[in-house]
Amino acid sequence: MVLEMTDRDALDQFTAKLFPHGDIPLACKDGDIMPRAKAVGTLRDAKRARTASAEPILLRALAPAQATRGESQVDLLDLTRSAGVACLLLDDEENWRIETGIAIVENLEVFLHFEKLDTGRVVALYAGGRLSGRVQRWLASDEMNGASILHCGDYDPVGLDEFLRLYNRFGNRVDLHVPESIDELFARYGKRALLRDSEPILARLRREAHPIVSRLVQIMDTTGYGLEQEALLLENQR
Repeated sequence: MVLEMTDRDALDQFTAKLFPHGDIPLACKDGDIMPRAKAVGTLRDAKRARTASAEPILLRALAPAQATRGESQVDLLDLTRSAGVACLLLDDEENWRIETGIAIVENLEVFLHFEKLDTGRVVALYAGGRLSGRVQRWLASDEMNGASILHCGDYDPVGLDEFLRLYNRFGNRVDLHVPESIDELFARYGKRALLRDSEPILARLRREAHPIVSRLVQIMDTTGYGLEQEALLLENQR
């Protein structure tokens, strides 16, 4: 089959509708255009870019902890005390190093009051739901591969699925925070909709062999509830 172009103007107009800035791919060879800007210029949709050029992460330190990168050093505890939270920018340059275990906290209010969980961890990182691929790559880097990870999330199918996603990548570096009073918390504060809205995930979790996941799934099946992690903030309030 041979195609012959007879109307170049029509082709240019059609191409411009799909790719409004046709020379961006050439410019990007020099790294001048950021990924989401490139997606707008070529596809009119920033979300078509899988990631931005960098990602800020929020951390809180409960005891002395330093983040270092090259000659730069950040006192995470001092920033937490003075500003309420510390922030690092993860990019494609040299990675930050934090020489202590990190708790990954799913929800904002628990992150802001992380000390109430009494996990024994010094540094908490706010995940805002599922942990991004860039943060996972950072945790897998040479600078961070010695740090243990404690997952602190909702006790529902989605939260356990996220824990298993990290466990399958990082193995025994990852543990799940489960307070001793978890049975009582389920009974007192559990929510049926957390299971109803995630039944396919729960069905898959019932086949998992991880002992902590199996125990929590059994509690869910017995009570008919999932549990939002904010309930842990109420333990010492009664």
